[in-house]
Amino acid sequence: MKSSEFSTASELLSCHETGEQNFVGVNLIGADLSEANLNRINLSNANLKGANLTRAKLIGAQLRDADLRLASLKAAQLIDTNLSQADLTDAILNEADLSGAILSGATLSDADLRHATLIGSSLIGARVKGVKLTKANLTGATLSRTILKGSDLRKATLNRAILTEADLKGAILTGANLIRAYLHRVDLREANLENADLSEADLKDADLSGADLSGANLSGTNLTQVNLTNADLSGADLEGANLSLANMNGASLKKANLRGVNLSKANLHKANLHKANLTGANLLEANLRDANLSGANLLRAGLLLSYLAGANLSGANLSGANLIGADLMKADLSDADLEGAIMPNGNIQGKR
Repeated sequence: MKSSEFSTASELLSCHETGEQNFVGVNLIGADLSEANLNRINLSNANLKGANLTRAKLIGAQLRDADLRLASLKAAQLIDTNLSQADLTDAILNEADLSGAILSGATLSDADLRHATLIGSSLIGARVKGVKLTKANLTGATLSRTILKGSDLRKATLNRAILTEADLKGAILTGANLIRAYLHRVDLREANLENADLSEADLKDADLSGADLSGANLSGTNLTQVNLTNADLSGADLEGANLSLANMNGASLKKANLRGVNLSKANLHKANLHKANLTGANLLEANLRDANLSGANLLRAGLLLSYLAGANLSGANLSGANLIGADLMKADLSDADLEGAIMPNGNIQGKR
């Protein structure tokens, strides 16, 4: 019997039980295949729109170019399944296991993948706009150039995931784990990363302008040449991070931990660093014009050749700081602690 001649799910299952695997192009719109054992079946180009595949076993199956719009794949086993170019728009995949699955070029717009497992899966070039990935496990997944604009990734796990040039504009990543994730040139404009863990992640050349990173863990993170214009990093932990050449114009870093951070040649024009901890930070040639550093801790910070014109340093701790060649024109140093600081002219300041 040819795959085109199947009219019911029972006929397909009956034939599959005899050992037949090839069902390319089968038309089973709305079919009930729940809990069926379909391991290693070939359903490429199949029309399974609205089908019920709840808890179905599809390990190693071929579903390339399949139409799975509105299909239910809740808690289905899709381990090592090939879903490249498949259309999963509005599909239900919550709690499904897609470990090692190939979803390259697939359409997952508005699909439900909450609590799904996608460990080591490939979503290169997938269209995932508006997808729900709350608490999904994407450890080690490849999402290069994936369109995740506006997607819900709250508390998702993306440790060691590859997201090079991915589009995550406006995505919700609150509480997400992105430890050691590779995020080169990723678009995270206006994304919500509140309390997210990005420790030791690589965000070189990423665009995080307008993003919410308040309370986020960015310790040891590579943020070289990153765009953080108007971003909110209030209370964030950036200890040991590399922010050289970063654009942080107008960013909020109130009470942020910037201990030992590399901010050489960074643009912090009009940034708010009120009560931030910059102990031992490297601010060589940094632009801090009109920045708010009131009450900030700059103990032993390196401010050589930094531009601090018009900056508010009232009540700041600058003891032991190196200010050689720094521009302090019209800077407010009222009540600042300058004990042992090396001033722009090379003189060491005594206790005030």
